[in-house]
Amino acid sequence: MSMQKTIDKVEQMLMPLANVVSSNRYLLCMRDSFSTLVTFIIVGSLFGILNWVVFEPFGTILGDGGLNLGKFFSGGLAGDAYAASAFVDVCRKIQGLCGAVVNVTFGIFSLLLSFVFGYRLAKMWKSTEPLLPAAVSLASYLLVTPHSIKTFVQNPSGAFESASVAGFPMSYFGSSAVLTSIIVTTFVTWMFVKLTKTPKLTIKLPDSVPGAVSKSFAVVIPAIITLFVVTFIQSFLTWIGKPAINDVLYGILQAPLMNFSQGLGFALAYQFLAWFFWWFGIHGHNVTAVIQNMVYLPAQLANQTGEAAYIFTNGFFEATLGYMIALPIAIFIVSKRDDWKAVSKLGMPAMLFNIQEPLAFGIPIVLNPLLLIPYVISPLLNTVIGFLLISGGIMPVFKYVVPWTMPQFFGGIIGTGSIMGGLYQLLCVAIDVLIFIPFVKAANATAEKEKEALEKTL
Repeated sequence: MSMQKTIDKVEQMLMPLANVVSSNRYLLCMRDSFSTLVTFIIVGSLFGILNWVVFEPFGTILGDGGLNLGKFFSGGLAGDAYAASAFVDVCRKIQGLCGAVVNVTFGIFSLLLSFVFGYRLAKMWKSTEPLLPAAVSLASYLLVTPHSIKTFVQNPSGAFESASVAGFPMSYFGSSAVLTSIIVTTFVTWMFVKLTKTPKLTIKLPDSVPGAVSKSFAVVIPAIITLFVVTFIQSFLTWIGKPAINDVLYGILQAPLMNFSQGLGFALAYQFLAWFFWWFGIHGHNVTAVIQNMVYLPAQLANQTGEAAYIFTNGFFEATLGYMIALPIAIFIVSKRDDWKAVSKLGMPAMLFNIQEPLAFGIPIVLNPLLLIPYVISPLLNTVIGFLLISGGIMPVFKYVVPWTMPQFFGGIIGTGSIMGGLYQLLCVAIDVLIFIPFVKAANATAEKEKEALEKTL
């Protein structure tokens, strides 16, 4: 079987699956909801970097274990004198301000998701007022969240004892509750929208009543039924001695998924699928967005807040997006094809910011058998190298969220908070250039044969 026939057969097998995943309305709503919240993720990351890197008095920049700039800014103080200085006190106050922003971005990510996802689903299910289902979804999420916080209080005798005070534990709003937010929002929004479309459950007011008031009264009964069902489910779990819904779902689904996704084999399969679909001209990261949003985004948020130290996260995989810069470099070094050189010159500026489309469709890489192996193998090898560096303690985990368009080297440094992250990216690019060179040379020979064949036909 020829290479082209093999490609055609694989394309016939994968295209229907890719089209189903890429065009599924529910998955598109989920993807768009996470995309909407990218603003909060980036803002939280920037303030997280300021908090844990820039203004940390004993960190990489200011501490004596790093650049030791704190000694300069404090007037030459060191040791205990530096720790007690006004400079350190100012830094701690600034860290407190930055930490507050981190808390209202990453700390309530799942809470924000319940509202945004509810809004997207309501629009998909043709709700006339999508903000109302979104608000009911948010209220329902709060209903299934414990309403008390365990703490210690001082009794009249002066001793401390365990007690519960009114409040929402922030841990139920962060990265560990993403799956709960998705499930609760889906169920609540579906039920509420369904009920609002039942005429018998709609309260109709006279035309003289303002429109906004009339629309709110129209969904009162559906809102009562929806919130009652959610309250009953949560109360039932409490009656039988079960923990909050988030704890149940996290223990059954999200925790095992998170642990499974941290395996090297799973990460390689994820990378392979994304880039293999890209080779067919399909946006591979849209196809694999479900995996990304369900496990690798929560892992990134957990790293950001210091709850965990996951190796494979959004930041890890986005750090390898720029590996394609290796192809134009290899072309400039060994290619004899004027067409490839011309496309590389045009595509190189975009590739500096990890935008590969000019090369993917200009060379083209898409459906080009010559470039299939290096195009798919390079990100897999980069994943293995990153895994070994982090596992060996040579490079920190990717803790901070960096825009995916951040150029190589700088993105790695900011993402890990260490120069090792930048060196890792440069190492990957260097190795990827070596991987691409033999295939670029093979393309030279192919071009010469095509030229000879064309000359014979003239």
